[in-house]
Amino acid sequence: MAFAGAAALLAALFLILGKSRGAVLKAVDAGARAPALLLAVGAAGSLLWRFSGGPFAPSEWTAAGADALLAALAFAAAAQFRITRLASVCPASFRLTIGGAPLFLIVCGLAAFILAPQLSFSAAFLLAGALTLNGAAFDRRAVTGAPAPQTIKAAVRLESAAILALGLPVAVMLEAVATAAPQGMPIATPLFEASRSFLIAFALGGASGLAAAFYGNKLKIKKKAAELAILSGVVSFLIAPLIGGHPVLAAAAAGLLWGEQTTALSVTRVRLRRMAERVVAPLAYIAFGVALAPRVFQADLLTILFAAAAVTIMRAGPRLAALKKTSLPRESQMFLAWFGGAPGAASALFLISLFDAPSIMAQDAILTVGAVAVTFGVFAARLTSRPLVKLFLKQSALAKRRARFAD
Repeated sequence: MAFAGAAALLAALFLILGKSRGAVLKAVDAGARAPALLLAVGAAGSLLWRFSGGPFAPSEWTAAGADALLAALAFAAAAQFRITRLASVCPASFRLTIGGAPLFLIVCGLAAFILAPQLSFSAAFLLAGALTLNGAAFDRRAVTGAPAPQTIKAAVRLESAAILALGLPVAVMLEAVATAAPQGMPIATPLFEASRSFLIAFALGGASGLAAAFYGNKLKIKKKAAELAILSGVVSFLIAPLIGGHPVLAAAAAGLLWGEQTTALSVTRVRLRRMAERVVAPLAYIAFGVALAPRVFQADLLTILFAAAAVTIMRAGPRLAALKKTSLPRESQMFLAWFGGAPGAASALFLISLFDAPSIMAQDAILTVGAVAVTFGVFAARLTSRPLVKLFLKQSALAKRRARFAD
């Protein structure tokens, strides 16, 4: 019931936004470009509500809403690329996805286990899995609207989409590893159940996405291909829990297979991405501000140290190592290492979705440390995105001048 209600509200928002024009879209875009402000507004509203003694929303409804938003974000991200062509289309994004993200996961998990003694080993890696899921839209616009090289724009556009689509199953499996088995059941029971739900979700979502791509390719009006794609994601999300599948992974699988097989114009993929960013990102930051941002005031010094390192050194180091063997110039490698990868809307929604999982070991500690890390990441990305782009453009211009003189 909670999933159906959340999906219905989200579908209504997509329909309203799809028919909106002019001032409405400008207002929505302005909100999507101000995540730090939305987070602060949500946190302030939450604190006022708590001081007034207002009742808390049921955890299952909170988690269901987060799952619906995360499913929409994952579906749109998965629909942005063909997984079989990612390595040839954008080698930098491919290396950041298969090299930088796993390395960050390992480093971040070990650091969380060491710096946050309240976290068990499995809980520390669950937190790392959540922080691996970047997906903030506001920092990408600083590059796409600047006179940056097309290779950099493609890397910035595809990197977060690929990491979210392919990293979400890993985060779900880490959640299962960190979940305590029911009394009297084997320790591996949560992992077995998660694996079964993963396979069901992929089969259902993949079939739905393939069907949407097959019929969409036959349409004379290519613009309607997006509507079929969205329908496949919604259907997968709603049916998956009824047959034992993971709803978010089902929606992501639908987007992944649709993106692989569709012949729709590239503008269709752009429309899906923009719709998700306009609807999901603002709601995600407001919800995160309401549900988790006030936990920042519970953080100790070690938690703050971990959060600061997670969005700076631990993030940039693995990304730079992954880009070492690419053909990108040195200044481009440094820029991509520092610019992207910060935890954003997807990390926030994944953490909120853990509200309805009381069997997760050290759940409260995961939420507190994760809240601090995501808050740091959002503010750090917002404050540094434009200065980093300006510095990169200046360094690229200097490098071109030096090359000319060398010739």
